[in-house]
Amino acid sequence: MCREVIGEFKSVTKRFGATTALDELSLDIHRGINGLIGHNGAGKTTAIRLSLGLIKPDDGCAKLFGFDCWRDSMSIRNKVGVLYEKLAFYDNMSGLEQLRLMAKLKGASDSVVKLRKLLCLVELDEGAHDRRVGGYSAGMRQRLGLAQALLGKPELVILDEPTANLDPLNRTKILELVTFLNKEHNISFLISSHILPELEKICDNFILMNKGKLLRQGKLEQMLSKTSLSVPFVKFVVRVHPVESVATFLEGEECVEKLSIIDGSLHVIVKDVLLFKQRLPLLIGQAKASLDEVKMAESDLETVFKSSVKEV
Repeated sequence: MCREVIGEFKSVTKRFGATTALDELSLDIHRGINGLIGHNGAGKTTAIRLSLGLIKPDDGCAKLFGFDCWRDSMSIRNKVGVLYEKLAFYDNMSGLEQLRLMAKLKGASDSVVKLRKLLCLVELDEGAHDRRVGGYSAGMRQRLGLAQALLGKPELVILDEPTANLDPLNRTKILELVTFLNKEHNISFLISSHILPELEKICDNFILMNKGKLLRQGKLEQMLSKTSLSVPFVKFVVRVHPVESVATFLEGEECVEKLSIIDGSLHVIVKDVLLFKQRLPLLIGQAKASLDEVKMAESDLETVFKSSVKEV
């Protein structure tokens, strides 16, 4: 089922002197959770700034919720919240005071009761509400930033590297919050991140960029089926018992380029990822074997991105 398109770039070009940051970029932002992917310098931050009306495109048109991102930027900012990668707070203020100040600046409700509920929503417990922000951990500061982005009940929240510099536990908490806010509060997200396995877990639409251009966009399954993922090959590590019988069945499969047994596990070089994933359970059943673990050397999303860059 196609999700509603809430934002679009049409042939957007943005130059900074002799540097072309966005090069006739066309993309769609869907209602749901969108992942914005690209190397440093791919144009992701420029695209975000342009979508918020902070910079003007040289050519083309960008819209969010039907509003022109440059001409109608104030209307857009009433519908959009932002969590920037580099957070800035007044460290002498409490979390509640910081949030109340930002609410007043944005023209949102500064009701203490509502703001406390918002802090609880992002899993900052009541003890943190009146504590100085300077005493917050990195994870707590990130959740406070997310609370700021949620002021005014936005329809779309843009997150720029939301899990950067966080430990694994706090990264998981942020991702769980995003999923919860999307499902329970119908808030859409555009997440710029270089941690692709995390995006793969929560996003339902992906936008792949390189050197200011669109490489590919859509659902992961669509991109896997469309792209020529036979190059580069993908490596799987499969732990099964008995390993030899499964290896015998796999040797004749057209999706397998090469296989070997190392330290009791199958190391399989695959030239058709989707076919391999479909065939492996059937072959294990035919071999009357038991599967302990199967994992890729890299995620599907990493594979799609690397393949897309090489195709350019």
